[in-house]
Amino acid sequence: MTIKDVAALAGVSLGTVSNYLNGTRTVSPDTRARIERAIEVTRFVPNRAVRTLRGNRTHTVGLLVPDAGNPFFTEIARGVEDRARERGDVLVYCDTAGDPERQSLYIRRLAEMRVGGLVISATASMPPDLGDLESVGTPIVVVGGEGMALSTSRVTFDHRLGGELAMRHVLGLGHRQVLYAGGPGGELVMQARYQGALAALREYGAGDAELHRVDAAGRSPRERSELAGEILAMRPRPTAVLCGNDLIAIAIVNQLIRSGRSVPGDVAIVGYDDITDAELAVVPLTTVRQPAYQIGTSAAELLFERVDDAATPHREISFAPELVVRDSTGS
Repeated sequence: MTIKDVAALAGVSLGTVSNYLNGTRTVSPDTRARIERAIEVTRFVPNRAVRTLRGNRTHTVGLLVPDAGNPFFTEIARGVEDRARERGDVLVYCDTAGDPERQSLYIRRLAEMRVGGLVISATASMPPDLGDLESVGTPIVVVGGEGMALSTSRVTFDHRLGGELAMRHVLGLGHRQVLYAGGPGGELVMQARYQGALAALREYGAGDAELHRVDAAGRSPRERSELAGEILAMRPRPTAVLCGNDLIAIAIVNQLIRSGRSVPGDVAIVGYDDITDAELAVVPLTTVRQPAYQIGTSAAELLFERVDDAATPHREISFAPELVVRDSTGS
């Protein structure tokens, strides 16, 4: 079915149907109802590609994250999608896997699709041409990227403070052999949290305390479990482990329990993000909370400000971390 069929069935001109579809002119309620009924009967699907070729944006929003398997990013996506759906837009969700080439490809393809805007989770390999994309009409919001020189709106977090909160907690419990277990896909984030833990160690003034670091080789459960095996083989073995995210923490807890160790009796574990599984883990996880859903909705709101008015000044919304104490560190 074509737009001509819709116009004939509704008893209106092609121009009136076009005005309704594109929102270029006001259509009376009675005419709108007749057109909508005709569309329903004919099952007509507007050709948005044609409108895109004429210079309009599609009703889509792109979201790029470094690890779509991490529930933290799933919650961010849910927040972005809910706000997009309220406007009648659709979310295109892309997993870059922390790969710079993959990230650049997605950004390029989404721009070619003329998406309404992009939300991008910052990594160390952020492309330098984000500002160029904005200059040609693709609004962009970056999630993270603290300390990076980016000419975009952004949602930021104090990752350094998060690392400090986790380190102060385990030092306060008497731990002196502490390990930071990071992971791939968010190098800037992991480094900031590690530096925060180091700052807390210096501030605490525990001369006999030590902080070491290891990183997971990849993102799979097997690779996270292998990291737990490394920890068990360490001498002296750490009595507390600060993890770069909750998935790493849960994998380490599970592996320690399988090997006959006690959490927190033998090793205390602190995660990061406070995903849903953190509270439901076999040993409920002490973690540093980030409000993922609110991060997503905030990113979407910043984006739509720029979509609706390109002259809107860039803004930044910042979230502070919060330590949530559960069983994995004891009391």
